Amino acid sequence: ALTASLIDEGTDRSSALEIAHQVETLGGYLSSQADWDCISVALGALAKHTGRGLELLAEIGQRASFPEREVERLRQQHLAELKRRQAQPSSLASDALSRDLYEGTIYAASTLGTPTSLAAIRRSEILSIAGREMTPAGAALILVGDLEPQALLQQVRETFSDWNGEARATPNQLQPPHRQGLRPVLIDRPQAPQTELWMGSVGVSRSHPDRPGLQVLNSLLGGKFTSRINLNLRERLGITYGASSSFSQRRAAGPFIVAASVDSEAVGKAIREVLWELQRLRDEPVSAAELADTQSYLQGIFPFTLQRIEGLADRLADLAVYGLPRDYFTDYFARVAAVTLADLQDLARKHLH
Repeated sequence: ALTASLIDEGTDRSSALEIAHQVETLGGYLSSQADWDCISVALGALAKHTGRGLELLAEIGQRASFPEREVERLRQQHLAELKRRQAQPSSLASDALSRDLYEGTIYAASTLGTPTSLAAIRRSEILSIAGREMTPAGAALILVGDLEPQALLQQVRETFSDWNGEARATPNQLQPPHRQGLRPVLIDRPQAPQTELWMGSVGVSRSHPDRPGLQVLNSLLGGKFTSRINLNLRERLGITYGASSSFSQRRAAGPFIVAASVDSEAVGKAIREVLWELQRLRDEPVSAAELADTQSYLQGIFPFTLQRIEGLADRLADLAVYGLPRDYFTDYFARVAAVTLADLQDLARKHLH
């Protein structure tokens, strides 16, 4: 994460200020980040500056110099973010859940690391990580806009012709510990008027074949405002402003999470109701009307994710990062419509523990 945040802070040709000036003249934006699955650099530019933007992207991706002063500045920034997270109940709950579910694996800690691990990182390690990870092997270049594909493809070949590097090692398979039963983890914050309640288990990878059906199941359970969990805890009981559930999108099996900020006196009631909703999906078939409403909702909101070129780029990145088939989003409506009542109950029994 520290390496990724430094990618746009200078190259062997341009300083950080010079890069910022170039981005401004392109009428665009520049960002870089690392998450659980990839390092990414995103650059936007006016259509007439596509060629110059591509050249700048290539320079940043291939020639980042990671100046020592910038390493220290970004390190302090990351340390400040870690300190801020320690004051946020939702971050404390998220981190505690990750530690418990994924003890002994890379998913156990935040991508920011810890104050100790951040303090120990040296510029030499950053250079080593960049040389090892930022190679064309397994990389994807995504361009979305008013483009002339064949001419642009030729320019891409010329611009990135000297980008090289060895193929990266295949990451080790994630092996979360096998847990039995429901385990409470308590973090005391005296006089807090509300309690951040997070409940979860190990879920599935983004490319898991059950994923399309689980998207429908999760939307019905806690993925939309009219979901069962939100209507129960917010509308019926009035103990939260909102409750939700999600299956995290990761290459390996990410967590399934139910989260809500509830009145502290109502924590026990909230836990019982969430567990009851999970069990109800396992025991009782969903009504045809509720399934149809959920499918209609998912199909209705999907086009909104593609209204902007950034949204389309994100969907294309999903295909590349998670190894999804190229027709995954082309067939999205059919995948959602194909989920049956029996499928939902089978998925609930298989994945909701």
